[in-house]
Amino acid sequence: MEMRSACLLLLLIATSMFFSTLLAANAADEAALLAFKAAAIGSNSNALTSWNGSTDGGYSSWEGVRCRGRHRRVVALSLPSHGLTGVLSPAVGNLSSLRILNLNHNGFSGNIPESLGRLGHLRILNLTRNAFSGPLPANLSSCTSLMIMDLRWNQLNGCVPSEFGNKLTSLRILYLGNNSLTGFIPMSLSNLSSLSILDLMLNQLEGAIPTSLGVLKDLWFLGLAFNNLFGEPPVSLYNLSSLEMLQIQGNMLNGSIPTVIGNKFPNIQMLSFGANQFTGPIPTSLSNLTSLQILVLDGNSLSGYVPRTLGRLHALQRLILLPPSPFLRRAMIFYFSTYVGRATSKREKRISSAVENRRMGPCSL
Repeated sequence: MEMRSACLLLLLIATSMFFSTLLAANAADEAALLAFKAAAIGSNSNALTSWNGSTDGGYSSWEGVRCRGRHRRVVALSLPSHGLTGVLSPAVGNLSSLRILNLNHNGFSGNIPESLGRLGHLRILNLTRNAFSGPLPANLSSCTSLMIMDLRWNQLNGCVPSEFGNKLTSLRILYLGNNSLTGFIPMSLSNLSSLSILDLMLNQLEGAIPTSLGVLKDLWFLGLAFNNLFGEPPVSLYNLSSLEMLQIQGNMLNGSIPTVIGNKFPNIQMLSFGANQFTGPIPTSLSNLTSLQILVLDGNSLSGYVPRTLGRLHALQRLILLPPSPFLRRAMIFYFSTYVGRATSKREKRISSAVENRRMGPCSL
């Protein structure tokens, strides 16, 4: 009898502790969301008006908030293009079950909080087209479940942390373009064996292109354009047979374009070597790239004739051989950005959909 009573008492204590922990977790999620709102709305007092305690269903029914399971843990915070003009509260790092954080196309400023590194379940981080500044937090590498990181079109500076390549081994998309990043491209990025999109364009990166990038066999898009890279592109780069877009224009790269390049990229659609220091002839094997739509070779010191066999490229839409005027160059950059944006957006949506539709797994309390 005494044993039975003791077991019942232990069961009651365990049940009480469980519900106390659950209530505390729910309260922590709500507090984190309210802190996010207070910091995010800035001067836009009309933003997030549905976020108040009187809303039916509580915070799980707030705009942009997605909860999962009977415990109502927050698994997604998605508020793109909502006119948010404040800062990103460090309290977001307390949303311990968060899988998706999507705040693209807003007006956030200030630093990216280091507390985001506590989000061990985070799979998608999209902060593109804001005004975040300061360095990339190296401890984002603690978000080891990340599959998509999009931090384009901000004002971030400093180096690309080598920790990203050492720890974020599930990454499939890494967008860091259109910032003010400096330093070298980390060789550790070659550890990201699932990577399909790597965008480091329009920064101030320097040094040589790491030879080790040639091991990324699933890479579909490689954007290194408009940096301060120099030296010859490594031979290993031409082994990336899955590439459909290669952009290395606007650097200080030299050497010759490999004569066998036409046998290396069977699916290539965009090939841009412009505004570098390449020498030698235009390879006739380019005519083998039957999917090629854009070929940019201007602004180099290439010699010889334009191969007649380029006329076989029936998919070709743009062939740029001569440096354009400043006005036309700006128009070209806009055109290429739009072209790349559309193409990568389609691929990104497919990957994002696959990531979001994966089984979320158990939510921690």
